[in-house]
Amino acid sequence: MNFTNVYTHDAISCVFGELSVGIQNGNAATANTEDGHCRVNDGDCGNNNVLSDHERLIVIYALLSYDLSRHSGSPKLLDFQELFSEGITKDQAGTTERSLKSDSPAPASDCEPTLDFEVTRRLLETNLRDTYFFFSNQLKQLYSNKTKMNQEDFNNLQKEGAERVRVLQHDLWRLSQMGGKEGSWRKREAEDLSEEVQKRLHRLQHPHNCATAKKLICNLDVGCGFGCQFHRLIHCFMAAYGKNRTLIVNSAGWRYSPNGWETVFQPFSETCTNFSMKNVTNWPGTSDSQAVRFPPFYTMIPRPENLPLAIPKDISKRLIRLHGHPGVWWVGQFIKYLFRFQPYMQEMIDKTEKSIQFQHPIVGVHVRRTDKYIEASLHNVEEYMEQVEEYFAGLQIFNPNVTRRIYLSSDEPKVYEEVKKKYPHYKVLYQKKQVEVVHENTRYTLASLKDLIMDIYFLARSDYIVLTFSSNTGRLVYEMMQFLHPDASANFYSLDDTYFSHSQRPNFCRMRFSHQDRRANITIEEGKMWMLPSWFHNFRNDQYLPYKRSGKTTVMIPLYKLENLVDIVNLDSP
Repeated sequence: MNFTNVYTHDAISCVFGELSVGIQNGNAATANTEDGHCRVNDGDCGNNNVLSDHERLIVIYALLSYDLSRHSGSPKLLDFQELFSEGITKDQAGTTERSLKSDSPAPASDCEPTLDFEVTRRLLETNLRDTYFFFSNQLKQLYSNKTKMNQEDFNNLQKEGAERVRVLQHDLWRLSQMGGKEGSWRKREAEDLSEEVQKRLHRLQHPHNCATAKKLICNLDVGCGFGCQFHRLIHCFMAAYGKNRTLIVNSAGWRYSPNGWETVFQPFSETCTNFSMKNVTNWPGTSDSQAVRFPPFYTMIPRPENLPLAIPKDISKRLIRLHGHPGVWWVGQFIKYLFRFQPYMQEMIDKTEKSIQFQHPIVGVHVRRTDKYIEASLHNVEEYMEQVEEYFAGLQIFNPNVTRRIYLSSDEPKVYEEVKKKYPHYKVLYQKKQVEVVHENTRYTLASLKDLIMDIYFLARSDYIVLTFSSNTGRLVYEMMQFLHPDASANFYSLDDTYFSHSQRPNFCRMRFSHQDRRANITIEEGKMWMLPSWFHNFRNDQYLPYKRSGKTTVMIPLYKLENLVDIVNLDSP
């Protein structure tokens, strides 16, 4: 395996080959590159062995280097014909859209990044993050099972690996500045696209003639918490958008407030809020139905064609170029319209922001306890703070004196004292009132709702979040981040699940590169597509996707060789 670029070879491939072999053997292995190969001097036998057992590690960095070469325009960064006999010579990904190849956008101007640049940059960013998670967990397993390394050496290796990734992320950040990630283009495009969508939603909710307008009726009577109920509303709103019907929400007798939704939020419409029960039919109704009643989550038959994570075709090219997770951005736009506070509620939030001295940079931490054990595994404080520490360690490259600050939200009062005691070098922000009201017998009250809403707001305003996506509240925070930041698709760490939406449409992925399962002697070819599960549990630790061949062996595909495909649907905009 010959590299034509010594920097890539020495600084990346050999280093991690050295770490992996050294730990497995319990010896002080060293690496050399005298003949263009990555070799290890084994302390036991004294042989120079080509690292054939570690091609997986080298492939990861070869792919990253190849992605970088696409940015730099240097086709000779790696000689892929010499590097791999598996034929990884071209990137067939091109785009993450299912039908984009035949409908590509016009070339961007000199001051704007191309769609291909943005898609590839995000793939690189994801691969860099996932590579660190992969090596970190592999090292932990090796240490816990069988090794001669002591604790200090093990910790130093992890720190070294993390530091290398931080430097790579720093270089990635510099690359993103060239492409305008945080520049004027992205901010302007995010604002313009959001403004267009908000105008559509406003038109939908304010028809010219409410008496004759077609309506979708949604009852806010779901027997679950606020996050779950809010996601129910999003499904209703999306279904109304897809059918070009004005959404009417019946929230009388709401478990959080008998006076309904408008106790805290602004109304869904200022001009069209009534309907006649005489003209209501059950979902899906017909095109002539005056009003259609939308069913609960799990009885939507047939399901609306535009449920998450689908995006409308007419804005798909702009959105894919703009954002790393287009489906979540689209969900976020419906939340943006719904999450409009009553003036007194906005005043409460503004006062709280000043009183707790909410500042940036800040990491939002959501620790779900009490009833959480019924749905998912609990995680201790250290698991959350490990990711917070990693985030601020990365910021220290830019600012060695950065203030470590978190906004903490939990339904367990003891968590606040635990974090302050164990992490005294952090500024821990939270609502003092909230610690007093979060108890099981007061969960579904207006006071508790107001505190929860403020928590969600400040968590979403954070620069980075650490939480669990098994929680509806956690996913709601992530969705809100997408309209509060130009692109916050990668600004999170979930301790359990990948992001998902209940009753979501099928999600598909595609092989960016071919993959050979050497144990089963099976090759999955480049370009292969298949449907993904709705979400993965503990995906950070595994970093593999099981692919079950029809009636045959299950093959484990490494995530870095896959790309998710964006689901695009035809919708008539209001």
